[in-house]
Amino acid sequence: MKPKSSIKAYIHYIVAIILFLVFYLCIPASNGLTEKGVAVLAILVPVLYLWIAVNTDWVSLAALAALVMSGVMTANEVWAGSFGNFIVITIIVCMALNAVLTQTGVINKVAVWFITRKFVQGHPYAFIGMYFFSFFLLGTFMEATSLTVIYIALTQALCKNLKVEKGEPLYTVLMTGVFWGNAIISAASPISHVLPLLLIAAVEGRTGLTISYGQWLSVGIPFEIMMFVFLMLVVRFFWRPDTSKFANYNLEEVKRSAPPLGRDGKLATVLFILVVAAWLFPQFGNGFAPGLAAFFTRCGTCIPPIVAIAILCIVRVENKPIVKFPALVKDIPIGLLIFTATVTVLGAAVNLPDVGISDWIRNLLLPVTSSLPTFAVMAILVLGALIMTNFLSNTVTMFLFYSIALSLLADSGINVMAFVIVVGLASCIGILTPSAAVPAPLFFGPGHITVKNTYKYGILYMLLTFLGCMCLIWPLASAVIHF
Repeated sequence: MKPKSSIKAYIHYIVAIILFLVFYLCIPASNGLTEKGVAVLAILVPVLYLWIAVNTDWVSLAALAALVMSGVMTANEVWAGSFGNFIVITIIVCMALNAVLTQTGVINKVAVWFITRKFVQGHPYAFIGMYFFSFFLLGTFMEATSLTVIYIALTQALCKNLKVEKGEPLYTVLMTGVFWGNAIISAASPISHVLPLLLIAAVEGRTGLTISYGQWLSVGIPFEIMMFVFLMLVVRFFWRPDTSKFANYNLEEVKRSAPPLGRDGKLATVLFILVVAAWLFPQFGNGFAPGLAAFFTRCGTCIPPIVAIAILCIVRVENKPIVKFPALVKDIPIGLLIFTATVTVLGAAVNLPDVGISDWIRNLLLPVTSSLPTFAVMAILVLGALIMTNFLSNTVTMFLFYSIALSLLADSGINVMAFVIVVGLASCIGILTPSAAVPAPLFFGPGHITVKNTYKYGILYMLLTFLGCMCLIWPLASAVIHF
């Protein structure tokens, strides 16, 4: 008999096998679900469980193998739909470009600029607002986790300057703003952010419609502004941390911590601005330069950052390249790429016409939802996504509620694609628990924040988010998103 501790180590795999057998043997191919659909569910549900309970890297590789062996998709279809999808190379080049901005000091320089404006001296809430605003602004264009790591270190340095200790309300507020901000920027912008890119890819695979960066940002930026206002309202009128130690803030000392940008940093900044312009030009430049807009549309999202990185690797400052490519990509987590690729192809498999999962979900839920007003169904979906994402994977939540939304609302007469973006935004706002988001352990692990000293304000923030999504963001999205 195996030792008890050894059996315990296998418990998650035993559960996964049981889930596979239950779904494969006990779910009938009926009510819209096909035999292929049963096979996809039998793979998907255990994989979702293992992603949550174990990890996402080797489990994702095993999921790809299972998808091939099931016969739902051919091997070439699986590899093309996973690692061959544009999202993988987009993540690689965007993370590399973010690494350039970090290494050349651009990110630190921008952050320090915001918090050293003269009007923040002696005004703690102006300082807090500018600090959070700098994070939101940079995060709109930068990969969220990398930026968060930078801001955790910056927050610690600022608190040391203020003589504010870990656990004090002001310390907690500054750290919490960065943590919550991570979720918001991960939702609001598809530039360098995985979750919006995954949803964009899933929508294109299922409907053939492409949500452009400009379209997502036309909803995401107002969402980001709304969430910033809500954050400041919660901090100023409900949290009200003791700010007496802000008298210790030495503006000039903080300025000296960020030396002037060198030629490498200036070139990196210019190239990054041009990359963002190239991404947005198809949306906003078609009216006056349709040929150029068509060119950038044909290039897609990957080509502009690739060109920028090539220039940075070629141009030399002080007789050496500004960057060396191996140094840029050495910290890109391979597990993230594997996970992203697997999520992309699983999403495609779920939505195949001959699988029938969407029809099955729709047929199961219609008896309950058919008697409810459409807006009530929408509100339930947004609230469900906000709650679930705080306890399960953001990605799992997003794909689940995206599929349910398309299944239930396809014939409702509403702007479904606009609502899909709203669901995507809500699915990213994991802020309450240590399992709510990928960077959560960076905050809860070292004790920068705790559930005890943040949960009241987090619940209030979630309530405001729900109301804002339904009353402000949904009407806006419905008005500006058209196909």
